[in-house]
Amino acid sequence: MKTLVLSIIIVCLSGFAAASDRHVGIDIPGENDSVEPAITSRPGVLKTTGPELENIRWQLDQYLGDLGEMTPVLPETTVDARFSQGEIGGSAGCNRYFGRYTAGQDGRLTLASEIGATQMACPPAVARQEQRYLALLPLVAAWQRQDESLLLLDNAHQPILKYAVARTIGLEDSAWQATGINNGRGGVVSTNTTQLATALFANGKISGNAGCNHFAASYEIKGNQIKIGRTMTTRKHCAEPDGIMAQEQHYLQALARAHTYSLKPDGLELRDENGSLQVSYRVQKR
Repeated sequence: MKTLVLSIIIVCLSGFAAASDRHVGIDIPGENDSVEPAITSRPGVLKTTGPELENIRWQLDQYLGDLGEMTPVLPETTVDARFSQGEIGGSAGCNRYFGRYTAGQDGRLTLASEIGATQMACPPAVARQEQRYLALLPLVAAWQRQDESLLLLDNAHQPILKYAVARTIGLEDSAWQATGINNGRGGVVSTNTTQLATALFANGKISGNAGCNHFAASYEIKGNQIKIGRTMTTRKHCAEPDGIMAQEQHYLQALARAHTYSLKPDGLELRDENGSLQVSYRVQKR
């Protein structure tokens, strides 16, 4: 009789172990699908909360390049990630991206194979880096925290993405570099010359480079509202790069239309009274 009871216990324990080893997948919902809560039913194996990984803005320092070497992020771009409640999102350097993930107490991390992203046109070098970054995300199999750094590892436990904790930014006393400029016809344009437009807000004065000429203006802030006064510029004419003078006019006109500002994890946005984006910025790399 004791032998029979012992056999039953062993069979039950074996069945429990087999069930706990089953793979749990992640499905990306379609437009008409509701998003299911993140998986939390595997104690000791998977969880969706983790203070060492989640709710921190991680800024990418290096990524695994096409030749198999860790490659620094282009100095004029900001790539970041934020993990929160089973969802990952951030800037891929030009476009925004988003997806799903599950994280484990034992260091396991699985990202959905389908990562969504906006479709804004980007300069060729930035686009190549962005495509590589988005292609690496589904290859992640584990995460590892090292002080202020985060390593994402592949199945062979080799690092493919390296991040650092991003510093907190404010509107004033930060050097801003444009990533998108409203062309006055309802479209926000990003080209390889967009980054030439800059801005610095300090002590009620905005100044910077409009693309060809330097400019300055006063500004007032009330809550999240901003009013930029009449701009004064130098009078230089630039024949190159192509289209820079038109871009400069669009930029100065967009600043004049600014009505509100909002700080994002990866930058700054100026919008008009109707909520239309006028200029988007990232912190200028020094």
